[in-house]
Amino acid sequence: MRRAVRETRASAERGRFGLLRGELGAVTAELAAALPAAVLAIAIAIGAVAATAAQVSLEQSAGAAARAAGRDDDPALYADGAALRIEQQGELVCAILTREALGGALTLTARSCAHGGGR
Repeated sequence: MRRAVRETRASAERGRFGLLRGELGAVTAELAAALPAAVLAIAIAIGAVAATAAQVSLEQSAGAAARAAGRDDDPALYADGAALRIEQQGELVCAILTREALGGALTLTARSCAHGGGR
């Protein structure tokens, strides 16, 4: 009999989702505190993926610019908007491309060399 009375009191103090009535707003408060951190983590992950994709693209452009310079073509056609610098190192022609990423928060640089034998 006492057990039945205790269970009835405990169930009367609990709300709809099994929480005590005084704890109903706690879930909302915890979610409100954790949500900005989750959004920040997602934004950082997206920024990292975007920066990696930009670096890969810059590496490919540097390779194309170095090959163009090696065959005496215009390497600026392959720079794709990045700052281009050409260096001669013996028989090699090197293209160095630099570009800002993530709104200027990050500077990306790619270097690629090709044989400078001309045509």
